[in-house]
Amino acid sequence: MTAKAFYLQLAIVTLIAAATAFGINTFPQFADVQPIAWISLGIFVLLSVVMYYAGRKAAFSDNKHDFTNVSLGVTIGKIFIAILFILGYNQLMQPDSRFFIIPFFLMYLIYTIFETYIMMKLGRLNTQTDQKNN
Repeated sequence: MTAKAFYLQLAIVTLIAAATAFGINTFPQFADVQPIAWISLGIFVLLSVVMYYAGRKAAFSDNKHDFTNVSLGVTIGKIFIAILFILGYNQLMQPDSRFFIIPFFLMYLIYTIFETYIMMKLGRLNTQTDQKNN
């Protein structure tokens, strides 16, 4: 997968995520937590870019375990960042309701599906590289 294809797909997913954030922010229950959807969207875009370049580098690595390590690291890192973000937001902003979790996890879900798709494509590059070397 080329960087151009990745960025095109990332842009499409980001438009879908932005439409989701805009849509959910129209509900009165989410009026006071609008920024969390936009902040989380930005965080997940950044994480997707980091994941792509780490996964691409690992896919072409001589060590066949690098790709698995990157996949696992991205998954654990993303969960860790999500927990820290939710706890930090809850501690700093002390929201009146727990509705702030919904926009965050919608963004998390959208970008997790996208990143899984990208990692599967990058994993195929890894397999193709191994077949050429044999």
